[in-house]
Amino acid sequence: MQLDVYTVFFLTASDSGSTAMADDPPPVIWARLSSQGRGPVRTLDHEAITAAAVALADADGIDAVSMRKVAARMDSSPMALYRHVGTKDDLTELMYDAVLGELDLTGIPSGGWRDDLARLAREIRRVHHAHPWIAGFGHRPTLGPHHTRFVEAGLACVDGLGLDIDAMMDLLSTALQFTRGFVQQELGEAEEQRRTGLDFAAYQRRTGPYLARLLEEGELPYLNRLVVEAEDFPDQDVVFERRLAMVLDGLAARIDR
Repeated sequence: MQLDVYTVFFLTASDSGSTAMADDPPPVIWARLSSQGRGPVRTLDHEAITAAAVALADADGIDAVSMRKVAARMDSSPMALYRHVGTKDDLTELMYDAVLGELDLTGIPSGGWRDDLARLAREIRRVHHAHPWIAGFGHRPTLGPHHTRFVEAGLACVDGLGLDIDAMMDLLSTALQFTRGFVQQELGEAEEQRRTGLDFAAYQRRTGPYLARLLEEGELPYLNRLVVEAEDFPDQDVVFERRLAMVLDGLAARIDR
């Protein structure tokens, strides 16, 4: 049986009372933050460091984020940052959770699971477009306060349907994984335009002559239909809503069964 990543995570967490091994990794950043209020007053804190790092990633991409560059942005030294944030991995976890804090979860759950999941999906898409660099994060569960708040809200949306917790997680994950896949395609196209300097219309003009040769051979009937019949520049908001509705229709049918 393949275990869901959340199942593995919480099974491991439940065994935290076992004897620590010498080569165990250090505690997660969230555990260490609880002790940072002790000692002398500090001129920096992890929230200010995180905000500076998020601003840097928004401006120049996640690859531009380093302790040195964040420190320079704050007129500080890298060593001062390391006293608050131990590693680059700690910093990116703080950054990802901070961005999840921008999700508007007001009024969720409302009692209508379908409307709630649709709203969560739209919020995830909105935040990804506001911070495209977060597409590379969120593959492992994290105990950041905003992430745990989001998971609690998401599962509450699908409670009361007579489902066990695995089935509840299936509903939530299916809607959100569709959303992440859709938005990664959107962001990937934007990145290709930035990298190549060609917008999609220019890309079509570049590939058009070769595509015409392929279609003349008559062996690609569905590609031919796409070229001839499909909408050239569909509104991605409309496409997202249409496909999200298809996903939710499938989930509704699954619940009924």
